[in-house]
Amino acid sequence: MSTPEGQTPNRRYPRLRCFVAVSLRAKDADLFFWGNLSSVGLGGCGVETTTPVEIGVKVEIASVEDERVAVVGDVVNRRVLVDRPGFGIGIEFMDTGDRKAGFVKFVEEKTQVDAQEYWYLTQMRKPEE
Repeated sequence: MSTPEGQTPNRRYPRLRCFVAVSLRAKDADLFFWGNLSSVGLGGCGVETTTPVEIGVKVEIASVEDERVAVVGDVVNRRVLVDRPGFGIGIEFMDTGDRKAGFVKFVEEKTQVDAQEYWYLTQMRKPEE
């Protein structure tokens, strides 16, 4: 996993900058909202959303593209975004092992594909017969 420029030196794990649509559902309350996964690492992730979420809320984060790709974590920080309306929330993963690794791997693969210029054209080409 690559380390983004300007990485915070006190992080335990490197973070990958990404842009992946996710849904978040609170485990303890009836709260459901959408967000953008903006960074991910083995310890947790950052999500940008328009919905304020209290610190300490346990959430399940799932890919909008494939809801089977999901992980559970605790909201450990929240800040107001400076450059646009919304909130940035930091989530520490509670899941360990295969589920967490699968989520991080999915995001990493999705980010690598989306970072390729004109990748959608290669997806649309039909194999030559």
